[in-house]
Amino acid sequence: MGLGKTITSVSLIAATLESAREFGSRQPEKPPPPPKSLDEPYLSASHFSGAVFGMPDIRAEHASSSKGKGKAAKEQDRLTAEYTRACRIKTNSRATLIVCPLSTVSNWEDQFREHWKGDVTVVGGCGSTPKDTMTRSGHPSCNPLRVYVYHGNARKPDPLFLADFDAVITTYATLASEYSKQTRSTDSVKTEQEEDAPYMSEDECVETDECGNLTPKPKVTKCGVKRKKAAPNNTGGELTSPLQCVNWFRVVLDEAQYVITQIPTPLRIAY
Repeated sequence: MGLGKTITSVSLIAATLESAREFGSRQPEKPPPPPKSLDEPYLSASHFSGAVFGMPDIRAEHASSSKGKGKAAKEQDRLTAEYTRACRIKTNSRATLIVCPLSTVSNWEDQFREHWKGDVTVVGGCGSTPKDTMTRSGHPSCNPLRVYVYHGNARKPDPLFLADFDAVITTYATLASEYSKQTRSTDSVKTEQEEDAPYMSEDECVETDECGNLTPKPKVTKCGVKRKKAAPNNTGGELTSPLQCVNWFRVVLDEAQYVITQIPTPLRIAY
């Protein structure tokens, strides 16, 4: 507390305005698809470390072991998860995404108003309006700043709308809530796909014994823990969080201890 972290972040935003605008004007790059199987290598810089022409690939021998296969499977899952997240990106943004506790949202707004050299427009949040603008006297408004508070039931879940600001402030609770809905909607889509699988006809559900009598086939049951059915998804697709559809120029985590104490582990890994 009182170490100047907020004003340092505001100064960094002011110092990199041109770089942020140039980044936001570019189209997001499409990622390469991950390997479809463990036999198909995924080339990165680490794959060529220490390689010598004509030397046998010892990674193939290592992958044959159970430990090697386990590491390869984890690596493939990681690449698949990164590819899925990258495919959600719809646009680049010049904005700095600020994630903070609800109690510090107003402090960020005050710091922008007090220290920014130019007009400051704060939109969204609990009770804020587009008219909430402050111009510091004696400073020309050559670098107007647009800030959106992405919190509350009235927030606008539009990635293109969010990308058109210089700073977006949200809370850890909002981030975790939207990620939870996104995960549940993904599970719902998978459940619907399983339920839509082809079913056996009446002829396929019976068999003939030695005497020619028709008897029903025994039902095949799956072993393991019964998974709870996901909640229905009325949209017919994934409820992707708008925060994860934007390729932010910068992400600031204020009071980062909240990431350890209050954010679920899957979200800490995914975001």
